[in-house]
Amino acid sequence: MLTLIQAVDSSYTMPTFTTIRGKRLKTYNDYWQLANDYCEKIGGGSLPTADQLTAIAKVLYNDDTLTNSYKDGLTMVNKDAVYAALGIESTASWVPLWSSSPNGTERAYYRYFISSRTGYGGSTRSGNDLRVVCLGS
Repeated sequence: MLTLIQAVDSSYTMPTFTTIRGKRLKTYNDYWQLANDYCEKIGGGSLPTADQLTAIAKVLYNDDTLTNSYKDGLTMVNKDAVYAALGIESTASWVPLWSSSPNGTERAYYRYFISSRTGYGGSTRSGNDLRVVCLGS
């Protein structure tokens, strides 16, 4: 993502955040902010809100009772179609998607999708293993 943004904005640098760890300041790459910037500059939209991620889950699992909380015992009914629409390979077994919601200065929320369950979590913004989906504005 970084190189794609830099291709259209050569002055763009990797976003970072600094925090206190013990008695020292520590600086981390901010992958959540990078994902936000990518969606705005390249993806033509924004990261999905919690409500939009819940709407995706409702279609994915064909379950209108899903909310912004954890639920187990599900079946991915529409996996191929939903994953294709989001640009996710159909063989993916763990799909954590960043949400547009920060959780303080060091963390952000995400929603994960697994074959039989879905829910929300919080991750450090320096986590580079979450996926990015940009929704059009």
